[in-house]
Amino acid sequence: MKPILEAKNLSKFYKDKKVLKNINMKVFKGDIYGFIGPNGAGKTTTIKIILGLIKPSEGEVYINGKNILKNKTNNPSDIGAMIDYPSFYNNLSAYRNLKLYANVLNLLDERIMEVLEMVNLTEQKDKKVGNYSMGMKQRLAVARAFLTKPKIAILDEPTNGLDPEGVKDMRNLIKKLAKDSNTTFIYCSHILNEVQNLCNRVALINKGSIVVEDSMDKLLNTDREKYRILTAQKNKLKNVLSSLALKISDIEGGILIEINRGDFKLVNKLIGDNNIEIIDISKEESSLEDYFMKEVVEQYDKK
Repeated sequence: MKPILEAKNLSKFYKDKKVLKNINMKVFKGDIYGFIGPNGAGKTTTIKIILGLIKPSEGEVYINGKNILKNKTNNPSDIGAMIDYPSFYNNLSAYRNLKLYANVLNLLDERIMEVLEMVNLTEQKDKKVGNYSMGMKQRLAVARAFLTKPKIAILDEPTNGLDPEGVKDMRNLIKKLAKDSNTTFIYCSHILNEVQNLCNRVALINKGSIVVEDSMDKLLNTDREKYRILTAQKNKLKNVLSSLALKISDIEGGILIEINRGDFKLVNKLIGDNNIEIIDISKEESSLEDYFMKEVVEQYDKK
């Protein structure tokens, strides 16, 4: 499958500082693609290059095989974006704000009503944006990004400033738009549990370099499960379980096992058959945050 968006060897220099270092990304049609990393890692710089807001020092960006840095006429209609905090004219209504953008893009008024309906702001269209909540402003920014019916929507920190209910609403909105509009999303965030809940593929960037790019399932190895088993008979338990295809690690008061999903029933049977006394068993959930901290930040910062 060919990617709908591909960045090849993107680098960006500011004087003697190399902000981006040979960034390579592949985003496929239908992805909700998480682009994550700590503040200052290079996420926003990469996104601004993709949007044509700044020029790379090196590298190319392609949408459907076309180089959009050389042929910028493709860019406005292909990509919609919400970057940084949403900025609007607070003394104008939501409708009037979108009308200003629609006029520049030669879009019909009916498209304004369509995007307002998409983000559930039709009833508040005549309300001044200065009286909007942060969540409403974020949804209006998404509506603005969708005015041109983009193939790809880039959302940079769309849950900034939102309360838990607002975060949930934004997550549900993105899922709905991905399904109903057949839009591919690039979702930039440092809130890793939101990325895990929303995205099917993810790229991790740190210090200007892509550290890993993969599907969420492969990244978190979701075909495997981890269990903490606490027992005073650690050595006996390890010997009993040695016949199974699993990974065993020592922990305080017991062992940590990693096993194929669904195979823990075999462990339970061996424990029972061999009369091993168990203090406690708990399952460890795979976490993008744990992966990022252990496999990316700690390892990369040692270099």
